[in-house]
Amino acid sequence: MRKKSEERRQAIIDVAAELFNEIGFDRASMAEISARLGGSKATLYNYFSSKEEIFLAVMKQQAGMQFESLFAILAEDSKGPDQARATLKLFANKYLHLVLSPEVIAVRRLLYYNAERSELGCMYYENGPRRGWLAIADFMKRAMEKGIFREADPWLAGIQFRVLIEAEWAEGRILNVITSLPPAKVKESVERALDAFYRIYAAGPA
Repeated sequence: MRKKSEERRQAIIDVAAELFNEIGFDRASMAEISARLGGSKATLYNYFSSKEEIFLAVMKQQAGMQFESLFAILAEDSKGPDQARATLKLFANKYLHLVLSPEVIAVRRLLYYNAERSELGCMYYENGPRRGWLAIADFMKRAMEKGIFREADPWLAGIQFRVLIEAEWAEGRILNVITSLPPAKVKESVERALDAFYRIYAAGPA
C-alpha cells in the first residue's frame, strides 16, 4: 500500500476509534465515520467493507501487538515440568493483566452486547481469540508429547486452562464488580488455577 493510502487508512482507524469510544459501536455508522473523516462514503468503502471490519482494525491496533507478544511466550519448548509451569505462570499473569485491562474489558462488553446484532463477534473470534488459543493448544500438545501432561485433547486443555485462570476475575470485571487488579492477588489466583489445572492434566508416574 502506498504511503498516502496507508495514511488515509490510519486516519479512518483513528477517527473510528474515537467515535466508538464516544457513542459505542452500535450507534456508530459508516456515514458518521465518513462525515468526521471528511470525504465520501465511497472513499471509506475503498478501504473497509463494513463497520465491523473497521472495528477489527481498531482492535488490532490497540491490542494486537500486546497479544502477539503474549502468545509468543508459549512458542519455546519446555524442557521439563518445572519450566512448563514457569511458562504457564508467566503467561497467565500477563494474560490476566491484559484481558482485564479497561480497554479490553470495554471491547468484551461491546462484543457481548452486539453478538446477536451483527457478525462482529464471529469476526473478532476468528481473528483474535481463536488464533491465540491455537497457540496455547500447540503448547499443550508439545507438553503432552514430552510426557509433562497426560494425553488428552490439547484444544480442550487450553480452553480449560483459560477458564481456570479467568475464573476469579472475568465475570466480576465485566460487570464492574471488580474494579482493580492487585498484582499480589492476581499472582495468588494464578497459583490456584495452576494447581487445579495440574490436578487434571499432570502426567502420572511412569
